Amino acid sequence: MKIVFRLNYHTTPGQSLWLKHSIGGTSVEQPMRWINDQQWELTIEGLTKEEPRLEYSYQLRQSFNSVALDEWLAPRSMALDPTAHDTVLLLDTWCSAGTEDYALETDAFLSVLPRCGPFQEIRDLDQADHLFQLRMAAVPAGMVPCLTGNVSALGNWDWLSSVPLKEVAANVWQVGIDLPVDREVLYKYGLYDVELKRAVSLELGANRNLSSRDYSTRQLTCVSDERFCRDVASLARGAGVALPVFSLRGENSLGVGEFADLKPLGDWATSVGLKLIQILPINDTTSNHDWRDSYPYSAISVFALHPLYLRISDLGYPMRPDFELELRALCDELNGLEQVDYEAVMEAKTRLTREIFDAHQGSIIASSAFQQFLGENREWVIPYAVFCVKRDFFGTADFSKWEEWSVFDPEQVRQSAEPGHPNWLQVAYFVWLQCELDHQLADAVKYLHEQGLSLKGDLPIGINRQSVDAWSAPHLFKMDAQAGAPPDAFAVKGQNWGFPTYHWEVMKLDGYAWWRSRFEQLSRYFDAYRIDHVLGFFRIWQVPYDQVEGIMGYFDPAVPIHINEIRSRGISFDHHRYSRPYIREHSLMERFGDAVEDAKSHYLDDLGGGVWQLKETVRNQRRITEVFATKPDDERNERIRVALLDCASDVLFFEVPGSDGTLFHPRLGLENTKSYQELDADERGRVKELADDYFYCRQEAFWQAEGYEKLPAMRHASSMLLCGEDLGMVPACVPGVLRELGILSLEIQRMPKTSQVEFLNPGDAQYMSVVSPSTHDMTTLRGWWREDYQAACRFAWRMFGMASPPRELSGEIAARIIGQHLHAPAMWAIFPLQDLLAMDEELRHPEPEAERINVPAIIPFYWRYRMHLTMGKLSASTAFNDRLGSMISAAGR
Repeated sequence: MKIVFRLNYHTTPGQSLWLKHSIGGTSVEQPMRWINDQQWELTIEGLTKEEPRLEYSYQLRQSFNSVALDEWLAPRSMALDPTAHDTVLLLDTWCSAGTEDYALETDAFLSVLPRCGPFQEIRDLDQADHLFQLRMAAVPAGMVPCLTGNVSALGNWDWLSSVPLKEVAANVWQVGIDLPVDREVLYKYGLYDVELKRAVSLELGANRNLSSRDYSTRQLTCVSDERFCRDVASLARGAGVALPVFSLRGENSLGVGEFADLKPLGDWATSVGLKLIQILPINDTTSNHDWRDSYPYSAISVFALHPLYLRISDLGYPMRPDFELELRALCDELNGLEQVDYEAVMEAKTRLTREIFDAHQGSIIASSAFQQFLGENREWVIPYAVFCVKRDFFGTADFSKWEEWSVFDPEQVRQSAEPGHPNWLQVAYFVWLQCELDHQLADAVKYLHEQGLSLKGDLPIGINRQSVDAWSAPHLFKMDAQAGAPPDAFAVKGQNWGFPTYHWEVMKLDGYAWWRSRFEQLSRYFDAYRIDHVLGFFRIWQVPYDQVEGIMGYFDPAVPIHINEIRSRGISFDHHRYSRPYIREHSLMERFGDAVEDAKSHYLDDLGGGVWQLKETVRNQRRITEVFATKPDDERNERIRVALLDCASDVLFFEVPGSDGTLFHPRLGLENTKSYQELDADERGRVKELADDYFYCRQEAFWQAEGYEKLPAMRHASSMLLCGEDLGMVPACVPGVLRELGILSLEIQRMPKTSQVEFLNPGDAQYMSVVSPSTHDMTTLRGWWREDYQAACRFAWRMFGMASPPRELSGEIAARIIGQHLHAPAMWAIFPLQDLLAMDEELRHPEPEAERINVPAIIPFYWRYRMHLTMGKLSASTAFNDRLGSMISAAGR
């Protein structure tokens, strides 16, 4: 038997296609032959009847960056029958995870789209010489895909004679047909009404074609097509609401939104036609036992849920007679506050849950629910529980101060969780909290699914450096570095999140098991998730631990610049001038003002010739911060502190540690430094040209390879729908990688990804995307309108032709913005609840500033926004709900 593999794939220079196959247990990789810019081919001969099954897949390789990308859902499999056929021609199409049908197969659409099956078997295949296979999801009820074409076996384009396909596996449709092999066959897929027994529509686009393919009289041709070409308007589109769990205001909660509050939120969402609820991270962040722990992106465990979200009144344990009265009184007191009092809520919940556990610890530990949860989650929950015990015992989450416990010892931790160990009951308390949290969240998720709603979670890019993950697996993290974000319009000095960055090369050794386990845990609760700062999987903004401001960072990994290249570009590089803080006599007054003499006396060394440097005690930004943390908090000290931080950041190049002065990263935004501004014009041009090449050109192939290395493992880890938060300084390679892997992009109207426009028109968004007017890191629509009225005027003119909009965002304009997003082609339109409420001038919050969730430029920030309405009042707001429901319905979502 001879097998001919022909693959449809458009390649560019430097790309090649390889075939990976296994016949008779032997795995082989072979390069394919380029036929034209659309097809590659390879022939295998000499197969015998002892080799009945073929497993194979295709792989894309790139010579310029060593990418080796396997097609989605590999390997393919087919039965071989040399007694029936002496030649098999496989006409395949590259299987891309970015095909819409694979997105529609994810958990996010399980409760929305028609169910698959019952599956059928293609019989009498040996009597057909062509097998057509189409992958197609979301086939309308009462319909099946069909074939029609220019030959009699395909009905000669007669819709009444089209050939229906059968579903042989989930979203896999097949039919066997006899076709002439000595002529070109043109064909299309369509939709076939089973009751009418005819095609009712055909796919869009040009005809598909099969060229002459006459290899043998005993030939089987297998045509595998990947995409039914549909009008985007016919694809499933949904609308959702975004709100942190802590922001929900329920009648029965204890001063904060709880998992149980997702149920009434689901009732409201269903009533207006929404299909998805998006929340912020819900992992435990208890590190300091104060309001700083309100930051949801600084988890102390990537698995543990936050006790903040536990509903105590639903636990059901009998307690002292006045326990319920005390609980009710606390609920009334804390629910009466406009915002979340994080510290008061956590103090109350910790005290009350400990009292419950102490009263029932025997029955709790012996219960089947506790034992089952412990058995299924022991690998992560025991280290987490022991971490919490030691954190509280030593009064700090900084495990370096835990004496003999500072280095993680698996056996020592295991023994702490043995019944009879002195710490066992303390450990068991934290295990029990996780058991109850898991039960309450799973119960809420089940309820949402019954309502036809999907739940979308949020995967933080980082972890707290004082976390159980850093304690138990320090080899996975760069503890001498900090993750952040480069400077942008929202944070001109960049962001420093404080998280350690990752040792990706170590994580790669076990196939990114740590990441895959995170996704598997997320899939227990979520149908979709937002990958926070997905750009970090290509490169992270890394700030050395001895610095504080995000502006002191550089991308990691990145290809640094060699000193020889710098000099070959005609730049007269001098280490002290270019890679040390640029502090000159003539600029000191501008920096320090009337505190200049104090600065000279205490913080600067005079090198002569008008040149100064920072003293050793303030040599870097961390030392500066530590020195001023002990000084009086007054205006003079603050001016000196800020000026010293600016001095420290006034550099042009960062030297790569350990490179002995040979490798450098240019500082982002170096044109804003005094060091740059005081170069001569020619030198400035050369330095800027080199920096622009570094940031916007030379890294692209390298970063593309990094994305293709890591993200496929994440995509394969679960059946959730992936959405990337790809905002900020986006490398040019990112959209293509996300598109190929089927990861939805995030499109924010006020943050277009092109410099050609100031505002994104949602109507220009791609289907594989999420559109939204705001995020939790931005002002709400109303807040933005008030904050930057001139920008709002430009927006109103460009979007609606409105010359003089009101100074406060009106409900009608808000509704037009919401309508724009609802009618966008994007798969999902997701709205912060505050922006939806902006449509109703009576229902919305009186002050837009009170609705802001986070200000990225302020670190640490107190995350405490809470709805001003209870869920009950929102559900009873008939006029608003009817209007929103009508808008969603009219948009086909």
